[in-house]
Amino acid sequence: MLINNWYVASEASEVVMGSPRKVRMLGFDFVLFRDGTGRVACLSDVCIHRGASLSKGRCEGDRVACPFHGWEFDGEGRCQKIPALGDTKVPKRGRIDSYPTKEIYGWIWVFLGDLPEDERPEPPTLLPEYHQTDAWRTTRMVIEAPVNWTKFEENSLDTAHLSFVHKAFGNRMDPKASLVPIERTAYGARVARERTPPKPEAKSGILGELLAQPRGKTRVELEFSILGLCHRINPTFRPGMAQVVFSASTPIDPHHTRQFGLQSRNYAIEPDYDAERLEGRRVAIGEDIAVVSTVRPAVGPTPFSEEFLTRADEMETRFRTMLFRMIEAGWEIDYAKVEAEWDRKVYVIPSPERRKDPKNWVHEAVPMTRPRDPDFGWHALAAEVCQPVAESSE
Repeated sequence: MLINNWYVASEASEVVMGSPRKVRMLGFDFVLFRDGTGRVACLSDVCIHRGASLSKGRCEGDRVACPFHGWEFDGEGRCQKIPALGDTKVPKRGRIDSYPTKEIYGWIWVFLGDLPEDERPEPPTLLPEYHQTDAWRTTRMVIEAPVNWTKFEENSLDTAHLSFVHKAFGNRMDPKASLVPIERTAYGARVARERTPPKPEAKSGILGELLAQPRGKTRVELEFSILGLCHRINPTFRPGMAQVVFSASTPIDPHHTRQFGLQSRNYAIEPDYDAERLEGRRVAIGEDIAVVSTVRPAVGPTPFSEEFLTRADEMETRFRTMLFRMIEAGWEIDYAKVEAEWDRKVYVIPSPERRKDPKNWVHEAVPMTRPRDPDFGWHALAAEVCQPVAESSE
């Protein structure tokens, strides 16, 4: 699992004024709460005093108060009040890691890492249809899957699996992939491929009605961004009829992933069809999980030398290449060490404030699997777009 990235922590509607909310990301616990202006704050959930969970406490104005001894922390992580000491000024060491947040598409994004503002790009906005409410209808879904985040995300970038995994839109009669070059972007890649659609009788509900007649190739545009760990899948069923799925995956821990999904459609945009479209998405995700949960090794990214990849896997190869670059730069959490010491030591994801002022912190920053490369960052990664993708086994 990697630090220095934007992750979706929660649906914005689930973080309400006056009620702290606990979320688990990258194997650590965080507390979300809104201050008096409605802005969302995200802090490490372990109180620096005696280790209680802040999310079990209460909100006091712009602060969250620990349930154990009432210590109050503001949205920047500074302790502003220690009730047992009265009006005594809180020492500088009385602070906890706080992480930048953004609200986009009705999601709360959190930057988990210590990069300063000028070194962290904005979260990706790959769903302009979300705001085109007169022509597109958007539904929301959050699922938790007992699978590793790298395996789950690679599955979404794999167009070849559709013919074999998904009953409603697979086509085993013609599984050959249209192998076209992928286009690399600053933080990912995109590709447009055509595939033979399933027979009309494979569809049901409103899609079955609208696609009852035989049709030509389905065009599928696919884009992913390692920034924000998200992807956009845009199939065009026939001219003028399309849908878009925009999903962001958040690692809960090495073996569990929470995926936030939005599906926009420009057909049957009446709310009456929402339940049907959501059920279709649940079925498809269930089919994916059933396969991905059997994949070995269970935790990735898997070294290229240990799998036989082909030209049909270029999107997955690009994704994995970028992950390995981030790991080499020292952004990967040493979760084995964290897990081994969990019952005796508190580690936290380092925050931007810790980078500016590394002294006077109670909890230690999480260990990494490799030394940090001080010259590597998102801008450096974007500059490497022209570097060749790792060779496949073909």
